[in-house]
Amino acid sequence: MAEAAPQEFVADFLAEPTHLDETSAALIRREGGPWTEADVPLLDEAAELLGEDDSAARAAAEAARQERIAYAQGVLELSAGSETYEFEDEESEVLAAHDIIDAERMAERHEEADHRSAAERLAADRTWAFGHIVVDEAQELSAMAWRLLMRRVLTCSMTLVGDPVQTADAAGLGSWERILAPYVGDRWEHVLLGVNYRTPAEIMEVAAAFLRAHDPAFQAPGSVRSTGVRPWALCAEPAELAAVVARQAAVARAGGRVAVIAPAGLLAELPGVGHGPTPDLTREVVLLYPRQAKGLEFDTVLVVEPAGYPVSDLYVALTRATQRLGVLHTGELPAALGGLAAVGS
Repeated sequence: MAEAAPQEFVADFLAEPTHLDETSAALIRREGGPWTEADVPLLDEAAELLGEDDSAARAAAEAARQERIAYAQGVLELSAGSETYEFEDEESEVLAAHDIIDAERMAERHEEADHRSAAERLAADRTWAFGHIVVDEAQELSAMAWRLLMRRVLTCSMTLVGDPVQTADAAGLGSWERILAPYVGDRWEHVLLGVNYRTPAEIMEVAAAFLRAHDPAFQAPGSVRSTGVRPWALCAEPAELAAVVARQAAVARAGGRVAVIAPAGLLAELPGVGHGPTPDLTREVVLLYPRQAKGLEFDTVLVVEPAGYPVSDLYVALTRATQRLGVLHTGELPAALGGLAAVGS
């Protein structure tokens, strides 16, 4: 197959997914445009299904190998030809190169070392495999992404780090059983994080209560520290929300770095916070939508309009603070956030 065959195959399928019913086809139909991150597993799957004709590459590699062997043979012949015969009638203990190595082994010893990183070698060779893989934010990967990863570790030896309750990607599996059962059945060990080093007890109590309202089986890790500062909520008039957020962010700056987390559609309405929708993590006040906040932490977090968040996104937003948490809203708070202290603007 030509190198572009997987790209052509996937592009043709996305342009006209003829093997799907019209409702399903309409969801994925796409003509043109650049490849996206979500397309990578599809391209890898296509490459796997189509196979690859690497005969030309293997032939070129073998020709280069034979050329190195021929060169090495010439070197050894020169070595043998330059051997002295001054003491040919006497027993000699001096060994020359041609006495201890043949041309093939000599050529192998002089092959150029590959100094590329593992990531670079993987990018150049899709058949590359690892002995073990560590996956962070594992709950976010799609079923197709897991197929790609499993092809890279034939022993299925992995360390997966993640929190299913924080699954934000619509394609994320969100369950260790759903992720692992197709590949290893029940042959895996689940280790639950029991200690929370980032989120103080006061904030974790609010976040855990919110999540248990949606998932009664949720077990929150125990926080190792307490700040004595109770998370609070402030209700503002819709027309005043941007000004109230900016004012609260300015006050919070005295206590360190601040994150204002708001629904993506609301970011443009909060100019008083300091910048646009692309986060600049070097600023004292950072404006983010919930999924941009994953994996980050700030001294103070202001969560804006929590009623507009999916459950997993709001849990992420509530647990980004290391010291103080405030919630600003215009309508009713989600009932599960009733434990917040009400404050005035």
